[in-house]
Amino acid sequence: MSDHSYPRIIFLHIPKTAGQSVHHFLEFFVPPEKVSPARVNSQLVTMSISEMRQYQLFSGHLDWSLLDCLDGPKFTFSVLREPVSRIVSFYLYLLREAKGLSSDQLRLPQNAGPRAILELSCDQYFSAGPPDMRIFLDNHYNNFYAYYFAGRRFDGRQKLTLNQKFNKDLTDEKIVDMACENIRVLDAIYSVSELHHLESDIRTLTGINSPAPTFDKLKINTGDSNNIEGRMAELARLGATQVTFNKLKEMTILDQQIWEKFGDQSES
Repeated sequence: MSDHSYPRIIFLHIPKTAGQSVHHFLEFFVPPEKVSPARVNSQLVTMSISEMRQYQLFSGHLDWSLLDCLDGPKFTFSVLREPVSRIVSFYLYLLREAKGLSSDQLRLPQNAGPRAILELSCDQYFSAGPPDMRIFLDNHYNNFYAYYFAGRRFDGRQKLTLNQKFNKDLTDEKIVDMACENIRVLDAIYSVSELHHLESDIRTLTGINSPAPTFDKLKINTGDSNNIEGRMAELARLGATQVTFNKLKEMTILDQQIWEKFGDQSES
């Protein structure tokens, strides 16, 4: 069990929801040796349960289900963003990252994703592409909120849609209901436009009067426009047609239901 007087902090970081800013903020409240170095599942699964229990802060793209073994009090939370804005921001971020790689780096097997985002048009990227890449993209883009919170894992969509083929009771409506029920089990859910509530909650939770900067000074991995219209216009400049815009609507139809219940509509 943690040897601190306040609960463990578990941040379930959904891509492109101000996660880097949140992580850096949380680090001000936890000794460096108590911050888990595992930021993704491939790192977390290499730890034994006893190793995991040494840490006070878990923050990253982590399966919620992998953290059930942590005993003692926990403060578990996540952050949401308007679903279409999140997807487009994710795409533009990955595109910028891919453009920063050299030709030699792009030829490496582990950079198949960056190669694809450079080689495929917007329409192809969101609606087609090689099967292996399509699975990855659908897991991270296609109604991610619904499948992540319902399945409690990053590949929730892959697992749940497979089950849907054999279980007629596992409808899309059921998946949204499961996701909402699980979200209510979290200690808190925030939106990217209301992170001041997180600031207040963490300071109250820890009782630490830390000189941590406010979130308006911790803007990390930003750079694209701050509104949906601006991002859509940028996609259009990159060659996206109605094929892409229709696909984005399809890929957020379940997530919009979750956003309406738990998000901040003023953000859009």
